[in-house]
Amino acid sequence: MTALPPKIVCVDLGGVVVRICRSWTEGCAAANVPTRGFVEGSEDATRAQRHAAVDRYQRGLTAYSDFLDEISAIFGGIYSPQEIGRIHDGWILGDYPGIAELLASLQRSGIRVACLSNTNDSHWKQMQETSAAFGVIETRHASHLLGLNKPDPAIYAAFEKSTGCTQGEIFFADDLIENIRAAHARGWDTLHIDHEGDPARQIAEALAKRGVIDTALVSKARASDALPSALMTRTLCRAEQPGGVIKVRSADFLVDELPLYEPSGEGEHLYLGIQKENMPHDEMIRIIADHFKVDPDSIGTAGRKDRHAVTRQAISVNLPGKEPPTELTHDRLLVLWSLRHGNKLRTGHLAGNRFAIRVREVDPLQIPVVYRRLQILTKSGVPNGFGEQRFGQRLDNHLLGRMVLQENWNGIIEHLTGTSHPIFPEHQRAARMACDAGEWSASVPLWGAGDHAERRMALAKSRGWTSSRSVKSLGGATLRFWVNALQSAIFNRVVDDRIAANELDRIQDGDIAYRHEGGACFVVDASETLDSLNARALRFEISPTGPMFGEKMLVAGELVSQAEASAARAFASPPELFAASSHPPSGERRPLRIAIGNAALDSGIDEFGGYIRIAFDLPPGAFATTVLKELFGPIRTSIGTSD
Repeated sequence: MTALPPKIVCVDLGGVVVRICRSWTEGCAAANVPTRGFVEGSEDATRAQRHAAVDRYQRGLTAYSDFLDEISAIFGGIYSPQEIGRIHDGWILGDYPGIAELLASLQRSGIRVACLSNTNDSHWKQMQETSAAFGVIETRHASHLLGLNKPDPAIYAAFEKSTGCTQGEIFFADDLIENIRAAHARGWDTLHIDHEGDPARQIAEALAKRGVIDTALVSKARASDALPSALMTRTLCRAEQPGGVIKVRSADFLVDELPLYEPSGEGEHLYLGIQKENMPHDEMIRIIADHFKVDPDSIGTAGRKDRHAVTRQAISVNLPGKEPPTELTHDRLLVLWSLRHGNKLRTGHLAGNRFAIRVREVDPLQIPVVYRRLQILTKSGVPNGFGEQRFGQRLDNHLLGRMVLQENWNGIIEHLTGTSHPIFPEHQRAARMACDAGEWSASVPLWGAGDHAERRMALAKSRGWTSSRSVKSLGGATLRFWVNALQSAIFNRVVDDRIAANELDRIQDGDIAYRHEGGACFVVDASETLDSLNARALRFEISPTGPMFGEKMLVAGELVSQAEASAARAFASPPELFAASSHPPSGERRPLRIAIGNAALDSGIDEFGGYIRIAFDLPPGAFATTVLKELFGPIRTSIGTSD
């Protein structure tokens, strides 16, 4: 009998989400500590002692330094506490390929994602800082937090009580059979993971059998081909609670564009104040282009706004010497005002954005916790990373951007229309299989209403167009956006590295610094001491910058430049790739942190339940979801991702 779809997917961490060392020899090798073997005859005699020490440590009964001393003593001193610490800290080897993307996809589909792990405070913090998959998990339970270890039945009962899920509503994946047996005995739906295989594939196949996802979510890429997540994995506040959900209603997420200038009243461009609700950016452009009977490229915007939200922004339409046609009416789009101006509105032509966001499924009494974190961000600034919106619902826009720079047109078409990418909506399956078979015409009517780029590719190929012409028919704005997503992924990795080094707000020798007053960049050189520069950084006058690679980007000094190039190579996109492209992006420097302005916080209960409301201003290009992650920890989006 086919199992029912679960309400919550719960995973172990080591051996399921992250690779770990499986033996003492492997741990020594990972930490570059010589393997010395055990004292003669001590292996069997110390096994029970070591296991008992680990059990106490994992239940939070032993401090990190005391644990190192204890293990060193059990080994008879042949390893020093410092060496034990190096082995301990090197035990986690990184995420399994595809697991972060799989968990993120489950979350976007409305499935709760949780973990239940035997671990410790040190490894917990390490995963929080380094694991993209851990950052996706919204409900986190661990032995050191609960004072219980698997396979003790009490830890499973504690999980059920905390989540409010009954045994039959929980899907649980673990690599240790004793933990699986204990969960199964309670009535949980279980999956024993082969840690030497591909956990993401194993979980996807099991969930496909339960009707939760499509088997196409199973990664077809080998581990050697896997790229890191495009999303940031680290935060300043290291928040884990109170969590919450955003965008339960579109009115819970309000965005107002702050104009850089006011239209003059004269000129060939018609400026419109637009309010849209639950509408993607590209759909808004199409509606306006169709109404005014103009090419979409003649429409200008200062930036893309969230899809699942109520947003207000200005747009421009090039209408030289023309009177506007009849009034634009639409059930999800409203024209608030119109004025003429002399120039097209372009990306970045805004002073910033004002957000007002209600976070739901959270205890309103948790507001003091959020307030304390808000105070930290007000002083130190917010990491200026890019959110999920930049990378699309499949978190793959940066992959398309790399293919644009490589002019891999066939690869783009296959990625957009075929089944080669592991994540796509179930409603696209028939259309993608038709494209895989070369049945382009047959696939056209199979695409969904929102599958504009995919349908356009299939239609182009059905007409016999070359791959280059087919991809370029999507328009330069789309291709540039994909390339920008690749730049953004690299920038996120640089921000992660600076947070890990505690240098997000510190000026280094060789940095390119950013003046927040006026927005200019300058090279850090011997004309001013680092002490003086960091005093200015402390006053939030300046900040270090990261790369948005391109031909006109200022190149940092040697050490900083090497670190930035390493971040680019992690995405198989060395700096030379940007310069070698036939249409290279211009490039720029972006501050690693930004100031949060006019912040306000309140909480309450309305007809939809309890909430905490946060309002704040951000400069152009900054992401509200980055602020929310700092303040609330892992947050779910109720109705999908933004465009």
